[in-house]
Amino acid sequence: MATNTSKEFLRVNIDLPSFRLEISTANPGAALTELRKILECVNLDEEVMYEEFVTQELKTVFSETFMRNGQAMSSIRKLLKQEEDYRVSTAEIPSEVTVDVEHNTRAVSVQRRDIKEAVAGMTREVESECVKHAIVHINGDIERDTKLLIIDHIHKHIPLAQLRAFQSKTPDAKVMVECIFFGEFPEEED
Repeated sequence: MATNTSKEFLRVNIDLPSFRLEISTANPGAALTELRKILECVNLDEEVMYEEFVTQELKTVFSETFMRNGQAMSSIRKLLKQEEDYRVSTAEIPSEVTVDVEHNTRAVSVQRRDIKEAVAGMTREVESECVKHAIVHINGDIERDTKLLIIDHIHKHIPLAQLRAFQSKTPDAKVMVECIFFGEFPEEED
């Protein structure tokens, strides 16, 4: 006589900007009813849904490293509560890697001219006078002076904006600059 030994199991993770829920249970029937009640009580409003929509949209534009940077994402969520309109832009800056096998060191460097060109390209489509805030993420293993130079060039293009800059050092040789600009921009034409 064969017996059915299959077991039911439910695992749910809900991770929204202002709400996080994780449930694991061996009794899915009872858990689903309770889960529905919890979600109804939370009463997700339009603001939370807008933040979630923007976060999902940013995942398609920005690097995984940027999206995993908790401080940067927290800053973005705070600014989404203040500003509804935003623009995004990214640029890769050509870089050179120097490896010193004698001293076992590795250095990533970028040229000033390449920084200037990349930032100009990133900000070309953004109306600088409309930008109130900007979050800048630099993805690459560059020195502090180079990071500050990149930020300085961005600030020259959007001088009225408050900038917050974050860096994720990665072993990649490439240097990526990712920005989200918040402000009141004119309507885009189709």
